[in-house]
Amino acid sequence: MRLESLWYEMSPYLYLVVGLLSALISTSALGLVFSALLVGASVTIFRRRRHYRSPESRAYRKYSRGP
Repeated sequence: MRLESLWYEMSPYLYLVVGLLSALISTSALGLVFSALLVGASVTIFRRRRHYRSPESRAYRKYSRGP
């Protein structure tokens, strides 16, 4: 697996772990805000990838090769 594809697949997990750990360690409100942003970004990436990879969405893609 190439480094780019490894980073592409692992980045949302890393964002989630770093966001949760920093939320537990943080003592300031700003730290909690950035932790929430990291967790929100990871959840958004997970949801968009799941939607894009679902069989239903493939039928509606402009350049898909079919089912």
